Amino acid sequence: MLMNAVASILTACLGFAGDEITKKLARERLADKEKSIMGGKVTFMLRKNRGFAMNRFDSNRKLVVVVSSIVFALLLLTYIPVISDEGAGAVRPGLSLVLAGAAGNVYDRLARGAVTDFINVSFLKKVVFNLADVFIVVGGLMALIGEMFAK
Repeated sequence: MLMNAVASILTACLGFAGDEITKKLARERLADKEKSIMGGKVTFMLRKNRGFAMNRFDSNRKLVVVVSSIVFALLLLTYIPVISDEGAGAVRPGLSLVLAGAAGNVYDRLARGAVTDFINVSFLKKVVFNLADVFIVVGGLMALIGEMFAK
């Protein structure tokens, strides 16, 4: 039980750190340029997102910060009992990733006034995202699937 909790917390902390490191590198290295890899299928480009996903409500920073912070707090309250639950299966690491991503984006909103986005994949056209967004989506799917197959 203790090892599950430690692994879960470590996953969340490493995810948060990885997200912040990649955002810092993006801010430093992509300020005035874009870099494409994989034959243009992935492009790194610096964008600031002051709103929710795809800049929704970007003109109402206070709403975005308050709602994001409340959702993060609720997620944290949900996460605490799950980290030591032996039967949590894929829910536990999934929520650890969601928590890491949410923490990274909330931190950006509070510390920088905007979330740093920098990854675009060609089939998503105008969508630019970051590692935290990947953690939220992948972790959410893991938690959902884990919950569906929980005993």
